[in-house]
Amino acid sequence: MVALLGAFLVVADRSANPLMLHDTDTAVLLQTIRARHDPLSWFVGDWPLQNHFYRPISTLAFELDNRLYGSAASGYGLTNALLCALSVLLLFWFVRELTDLPVLSAGSAALFALWTAGSTSLAISCVSLLGLACLAGGLWRHQLRIGWYLPGYFVFAFAASELHGIRPLEARMLDWLPGRTASVMCVFALIAMAAYARYERTSAKRLVAAPGPLDPPATRNTVRAREPSKFSFLWAVGALLACAAALGSYEQAVMLPACVLGVAIVQRLRGYKVRWGWQLGFWSLLAAYLVLRSRLIPVMPSHYQLQQFRHGPGVYLSLTEFLLPAFGSYPAFIQTFDEGFLLLLNPQLWSIVHASVANAVAYYQLRRHWVLALAGWALSVVSFLPMAWLKEFEHYFYWPMAMRSLFVCVLIWVGLDLLIIAWSRPGLQAPARPSAAPGSLPHP
Repeated sequence: MVALLGAFLVVADRSANPLMLHDTDTAVLLQTIRARHDPLSWFVGDWPLQNHFYRPISTLAFELDNRLYGSAASGYGLTNALLCALSVLLLFWFVRELTDLPVLSAGSAALFALWTAGSTSLAISCVSLLGLACLAGGLWRHQLRIGWYLPGYFVFAFAASELHGIRPLEARMLDWLPGRTASVMCVFALIAMAAYARYERTSAKRLVAAPGPLDPPATRNTVRAREPSKFSFLWAVGALLACAAALGSYEQAVMLPACVLGVAIVQRLRGYKVRWGWQLGFWSLLAAYLVLRSRLIPVMPSHYQLQQFRHGPGVYLSLTEFLLPAFGSYPAFIQTFDEGFLLLLNPQLWSIVHASVANAVAYYQLRRHWVLALAGWALSVVSFLPMAWLKEFEHYFYWPMAMRSLFVCVLIWVGLDLLIIAWSRPGLQAPARPSAAPGSLPHP
């Protein structure tokens, strides 16, 4: 239900602005499609903008809209919104298959919907208040024992900063029609990852340790593992087909095989005996895609591509936003060191110190649910990695922020654990026993 509400929020925020069709890229794209009038031709050559990209699947979305809506901008805006809404629902499916935790799945989908619609202010305020509640409860219950409540405050402070989102998505994903190249790719990437995660979760053997003397015996309420269906391999086949469609939608999908490998590693850490042979299929698809692309698309970069490549501080700043968010402000701040002691009066200093401590404490506290936290963090980094060397457009962050939503939700989960600790009564030390209790076994 939460995921459906999130999808509805995205659709309700759709754009019907007629100016969408007058954007330069959109106008040229639609003009080329109408002039050629051959949808299948995009599978054997460059896409309509002729800047050396192979995107036949996402181009078909424009072909369909051209047939259905002609020059009605509202129809194109609705398609953009529906693709984003579908991504929200598919993210719920993916996290559900990866974690088997419905609450975490709903939270990730809801957060991604809020990022897409640009409506996170209320969530940020609530999480900030939870951080203050940690301080209030800790000061009441634990006084000067700050180790019982200060970590919770810093975790919520870091979560509040993450809730802002790495980049605003609404303008590029809902209001700019070419942004759907990223959402079409994201739809197929999420299908591939979810289908593969389901294949492993429902049919792989569990690595269960032999029962020990302290384990409770089986009862009539004990849940027995179900026998996998003989057709379970179809989930893996479906994942391969979705991977092929993602590669034909947008170039960022070259990271999909690495992300599927990440899903396999997470499932292995969660105790499933992963069938690693399927990974060969995803990497073979990537190799076939690269060969096909080299045959159909000119190998030399286009003028547009040469304009987009970058190196230097911008790459560092983009990567730190995913790896260690607090580190991104360090280079600019170092230039102010010539202020001497006046630096201590600079509020930017204390803001950076606060953010750095919150970042470090949060990463340390995530050890409580480290497998799921690592999954969201690593998948967001891997899915974004090649885009760091390009001049930024917000739709580059769409798929990575879908993955990041899992990381942020685990972060809030850890914060709630620490909030409970902050408001709990302090533990009481049992009194020392000077002699053994009557009837106890003798100790050497």
